[in-house]
Amino acid sequence: METPLSCEDAFAEIERRVLAGVHPDRIRLGHNERALYWVCNSSLLHHDGPDEATIVGRIEAHLTLISLLLAKGADPNKAAGRGATPLSTTCRDFIFSPAPWAVEKLRRLLAAGANPRLTKDSPICTVLGLRDMRGEVWNSAFDADADPAEMGYIFEAIDALLQAGASIEAMDHRQMYTPLLIGAYLGSVPLLRFLAERGANVHVVNPAGSNALMYAAGDVDGLKASRGGISTTWHRMGDPVAVARLLIEWGLDPAAANERGRTPLTLALNAGNVDVAAVVAEALSGHGKLLKADVRRFKGTELEAQVAALATSGRTSKPPRTQAKPVGAAQAASWDRARQKMNHPDAWQRPAWFCAYNKALFEHLASGSHPAIPVNLLYADYTDALRTLHLSKTKDWISRSGVVTVRPDIVTWGSLRISYAQLDGDDLVCREEIVMPMSPEQQPSIEAVVEAVGQLGARHLKIGV
Repeated sequence: METPLSCEDAFAEIERRVLAGVHPDRIRLGHNERALYWVCNSSLLHHDGPDEATIVGRIEAHLTLISLLLAKGADPNKAAGRGATPLSTTCRDFIFSPAPWAVEKLRRLLAAGANPRLTKDSPICTVLGLRDMRGEVWNSAFDADADPAEMGYIFEAIDALLQAGASIEAMDHRQMYTPLLIGAYLGSVPLLRFLAERGANVHVVNPAGSNALMYAAGDVDGLKASRGGISTTWHRMGDPVAVARLLIEWGLDPAAANERGRTPLTLALNAGNVDVAAVVAEALSGHGKLLKADVRRFKGTELEAQVAALATSGRTSKPPRTQAKPVGAAQAASWDRARQKMNHPDAWQRPAWFCAYNKALFEHLASGSHPAIPVNLLYADYTDALRTLHLSKTKDWISRSGVVTVRPDIVTWGSLRISYAQLDGDDLVCREEIVMPMSPEQQPSIEAVVEAVGQLGARHLKIGV
């Protein structure tokens, strides 16, 4: 149905139809969303009336309508676009509005069978503030001046999700965060203690080898590597100094390095968190691992004298970094992730003829049969909405070294474009493009497309030849 302008009118119309016998899952609103998902969007409560009495009334009507839809058979696990469920949109309430009514809505969905393991991202990560763009995290409940009750409502929600089967170790789909890594990123000692008491692994690392101490220090590698669109850099939240002390007390190694060779000390100094870096330096000194080169990095800071007084080891430079994974392992993992994106139940599968062709093309590329397409040296990524494949020498294909892209014209489906582009300033500039006509009846031969990819790879990426 066409969504009425008034929130109250929309709720009344949904209720009228359900009571008249229409199954809730047959009622569509907004962007073709099922009624339960649409109603669970709490932004509707504030759409067209600022006075407090009206908001309170809407909240009650909101909860009552959700209960009615569930009682009449609405499926709490039905996914909307991009894999969002009524539960996942409800978990977003806690980013801006952690309140008793948000907890109550969550409990009603869970009681009706909402499965926290069917959401696209870990629902606990979403409750804690994981956003949809590039993996940014923000939650006002962990601000220094926040009402302590708000944090309590978030803890109630997490406990409810855990009791319903949510995993406290589940990572988001970008493989950047677990709940505990978010706790370190937010700089919240109470949150870290709460999660640890419920069994969270304090030594968890992400696939790039970054641990909680690195997140507290200011690890922005994850955000830089994400390709979701808009970026926000790491910014200081909570009390990272207290978090760093706690994590070191829990046994995290202050000298640990991630796959890029970055340590908590390096990350903290690069992010301008000199006070966090000083805590790490003190721990390194206690372990006999503080180098004179580390101390020199504090020159000119307000903590220069304090760090200079710490004992240093006899070595003047860091030992050679050992290879964390076999050569090509990270590249191979990227091809696996791209394949999973292509075949995910929520991925676009239209038009069917092109999706089948695209999958066959991907597998031919992934076979490594072309000498200019060495899969052990190239990273692969797949943009589902555009049915586009990206091949690059770097994890982040938006780079100066460039990317070879295979993409269809998703408006006419009349051509396939194989191109090379590279970052120039803030723009990704196309340097060369090969266009091949296609239709449902006649697609370019897979061998011809692979050869075109190989030509651009050899000419511009300069590997495999």
